[in-house]
Amino acid sequence: MTRIIATAIGVVLAAGLAIAAPTDNPEDLVNRVLAANSEQELAATWKSWHPDAVHTIKMQIGMGQPDWDLTYRLADWENQPNWMDDSQVKEAMIGYKELSRSEPKITVKTENGKTLITAKTSVDYEWADQKGRMAQTDRFEITKLLGRPVIRSLSTVYDYR
Repeated sequence: MTRIIATAIGVVLAAGLAIAAPTDNPEDLVNRVLAANSEQELAATWKSWHPDAVHTIKMQIGMGQPDWDLTYRLADWENQPNWMDDSQVKEAMIGYKELSRSEPKITVKTENGKTLITAKTSVDYEWADQKGRMAQTDRFEITKLLGRPVIRSLSTVYDYR
């Protein structure tokens, strides 16, 4: 019986310490996600996401081409088909190379108890011997879960028009 009581006390103390521990502010969460340059760095941000977080991606090509859209729950990431393995995507991306990327310009506002953070980045690229500039816009909705800020949704737009 004393082991059970000691375990229960330990769990309560650990939970109290976790809740009382200093947490990131919403901008720290966003900056950490934006700075992730690899799958491992992105995976290290998983604790910053709400369990039901949704990511929406839109690619705008222009010139009469339809926009490309993808929406998925982050919890379902492992079950998503890898769109980079799609033969049409692979063929379309032949010759694409990112040349440079600006620092994101971040704006923050609060609405209805949620923090909305927009990060705008310019990307210079070369694609099939043509150089251009793409505007990337990431919109994060930050909410609280168990008293700490987490990312509830992310909308990413790649605008090549």
